[in-house]
Amino acid sequence: MIFAAAYTSSVVIPDGTPPPPVANPVTDYIPSARPGGRAPHVWLQRDGERVSTIDLVGRGFVLLASDAAWARAARGITSGVPLEVVTIPDEPWRTAYGVDKSGAVLVRPDGYVGWRAAGRVADPPAALRAALVSLLGA
Repeated sequence: MIFAAAYTSSVVIPDGTPPPPVANPVTDYIPSARPGGRAPHVWLQRDGERVSTIDLVGRGFVLLASDAAWARAARGITSGVPLEVVTIPDEPWRTAYGVDKSGAVLVRPDGYVGWRAAGRVADPPAALRAALVSLLGA
């Protein structure tokens, strides 16, 4: 499996960050939650169990965040596709995903990052709604 595959398309919303530098883009892999890349693996504690962030994807869109404002933002969104919000208080996932305590990452069902807000946004519900509309082509 090639983890370093990343792409740009209408189903990825760029955040303006450059790709991680690698010596060989075909064989070298540096985990990055830059939109268009595969969501990085990070171990988490969830409901008393150890799970990987990779285990959270595959059934629909997954919004990863530390700030409860993102969970509130997601409640009012009806996109017609499953959207699960996972609130993660742990620091390691934020470091791996390049976000601060108020940031969020939207992972598509195929495990690729579709959108990322590295920090606070003025209107989380509007930002999340706009991201979903763009990713779904609606």
